[in-house]
Amino acid sequence: MCAISPTSTVADVRQPKPTVLCVDDSEDILLICRTVLESGGYDVLTAANGPEGLQLLKEHSVDVAVIDSVMPGMCGADLAREIKHAAANIPVIMFTSSERAHETGGFVDSYLSKGQGPIALRKLVGVLLQR
Repeated sequence: MCAISPTSTVADVRQPKPTVLCVDDSEDILLICRTVLESGGYDVLTAANGPEGLQLLKEHSVDVAVIDSVMPGMCGADLAREIKHAAANIPVIMFTSSERAHETGGFVDSYLSKGQGPIALRKLVGVLLQR
């Protein structure tokens, strides 16, 4: 039975915010991603590398992953593959140039250049969540 009292309003019944996992070796990019996505109503988890991102994926429910293509240790293509193996339903957005997009092995749902800006990122996350 639902625990809503007769005096509850719609605002009292909050839907959980979608969670976005951002993985990038640049602290500045992670800060920008966190700021723009949180202002768009998302919860944001950040990781500085692939293994940290995979650990967060194990510990939290994630709705979308935003990953960098070039990182030390584990490249974005390998991380995308591991994310899809762990949870095939999670859309993956990769920061990459168009000429590197073919290197991802089909595990990435969408691509974004960092030069397209943070608003484009927030919009793309929203589009993928609507699918």
